[in-house]
Amino acid sequence: MSNFRVFNETASALLTQVSNPTAACLLTQVSNTTAASLLTQVSNPTAACLLSQVSNATAASLLSQVSNPTAACLLMTLGDRTTLDTSETVVSATTATATATTRTVLGYDKVTMTVKGDATTAATALLQLSADGVSFTDDVGGTKTVTAGIQVFFVPATLTKYARIVYASTAATTVTLVVFTQAQV
Repeated sequence: MSNFRVFNETASALLTQVSNPTAACLLTQVSNTTAASLLTQVSNPTAACLLSQVSNATAASLLSQVSNPTAACLLMTLGDRTTLDTSETVVSATTATATATTRTVLGYDKVTMTVKGDATTAATALLQLSADGVSFTDDVGGTKTVTAGIQVFFVPATLTKYARIVYASTAATTVTLVVFTQAQV
């Protein structure tokens, strides 16, 4: 029995040794671990398993998703917003004014009306606003010339319920315009 040693440690002495390790002891246990030993300590998952848990994302794909969002990605982010996106082709053969369809724009934060001219004749265009859909007033942006093949933009300066474009050919020849209305909440 000379090869055996019997300890008579108290429970509190054992608890002290287990629950009060020194900082140096803990640092050694943490800093001397290898990647392989850490991987083993995390229930032996493989690199492939960990990668698949992150939806098969690679560093490159995650960076791409953050810096280059696709239109579909942005649409999902803004998917609950209400939008208005219409276009209408109008034709005028005289210098007398005519009106495009009146649009209800109340309830939208941002509204833009765009007029695009055809490739042959110039026209004039003007944004008009109304609270009741009957009495219209010219917007402060004034009349703009829509030259052949060019777009002009109108953004209402005043919040109203209705907006429309008034247009006319600058000569006694036929002009074709496309009037776009785009808005979002």
